[in-house]
Amino acid sequence: MAKPRIDGIYELGHVLYALDAEAHGFTRGDIERVESFWIFSDMHASSAGFELVLRDGRRAYVDFQHWHGFEQEEDFRVEATFTPPDKEPPGGWSSDVARLNRMLAA
Repeated sequence: MAKPRIDGIYELGHVLYALDAEAHGFTRGDIERVESFWIFSDMHASSAGFELVLRDGRRAYVDFQHWHGFEQEEDFRVEATFTPPDKEPPGGWSSDVARLNRMLAA
């Protein structure tokens, strides 16, 4: 039996927690769906990007960076824009977003 894929769940969880209307222009409740995403991680950091469709029709891109603290404090950054990124992300885009959209609906 194949294990379920969890790509992007961890990163999207942090994004949903940190989104703030004043800082980012929208909140979790404004997101209709995730259209595509990318993720990259190694022993020291995780990064991800999410292309989102908002309930009012706007499209947003959220960039997530997380530095793993291990014996130091963890740190993460969430930035949102209303323009898509201008370069191909590490590993390319994924449109396998059904599980991410189920997470939004929960």
